[in-house]
Amino acid sequence: MDSAVTTSTQTITPFSSIRIDKDASTPIYLQIAEAIGSLLASGVLPPGYVLPPERVLCEQFGISRMTLRQATSLLDREGLINSRRGVGTVVTHSRLRKQQQEVRSFSEEIRARGGRPESRLISLDLAVPAAPVRDFFELHDQQKVYEIQRVRLKDGEPLALELARIPERLCPGLERFDLARSSLYEVLERSYGLRPEACNEEISAEIPTSQQRKLLGLPARTAVLVINRKTYMENERPLELTRSVFRGDRYSAIVHSRKSKSILQTTSS
Repeated sequence: MDSAVTTSTQTITPFSSIRIDKDASTPIYLQIAEAIGSLLASGVLPPGYVLPPERVLCEQFGISRMTLRQATSLLDREGLINSRRGVGTVVTHSRLRKQQQEVRSFSEEIRARGGRPESRLISLDLAVPAAPVRDFFELHDQQKVYEIQRVRLKDGEPLALELARIPERLCPGLERFDLARSSLYEVLERSYGLRPEACNEEISAEIPTSQQRKLLGLPARTAVLVINRKTYMENERPLELTRSVFRGDRYSAIVHSRKSKSILQTTSS
């Protein structure tokens, strides 16, 4: 076992110093996020440290899982922690905040770059999601999500493959809309009152599969840029999970970064 990874039974001790004031005007989830953020900033929780399971922390603080997930979503968006399948929630090594100027849909981004966005719908299905997706959306076992697969084009040329997942409970009847011609975000806002407020993106380079090469028309030996995106509404409510595979020879991601204090360390000042 990696010496930097600590088991949950060993990691509960630092959290015993956290006190929650349920009568305070500051929301409980924000109190927890600020307190854990302080432990991270002080080095009490070093990189590689595995947070205790949700059940343990909920008992420690006397809160619901929903409240705890609101707190950890803030920390995740700050780039301070990261959930790893089969491991748990881990303190990250990087403390640089990755900043995005605004949350944009594919269509909005392509228009901003001077192009003409188009979509080709591959499939739109209702499915019971796997555990990581179910946990992110806080769904019950049999609740379903829409899985929307599209080829995204710029000026008629395939640029990306996109798989978007959205809970059915948020937008029942979504299949009645023509998502090959309409922006998904525009449909969500106009027809369901759902507005994306923030997102967290993980960007990586990968070797494309044969299907991805075919759908994107990729030249030989061309890599793809994969962006896994978590999108949130107000009050940190999860809205969408998206995996986008972009042509590496036609797309680049520009990330503005700056080293600064976390908002979690300044909200109470």
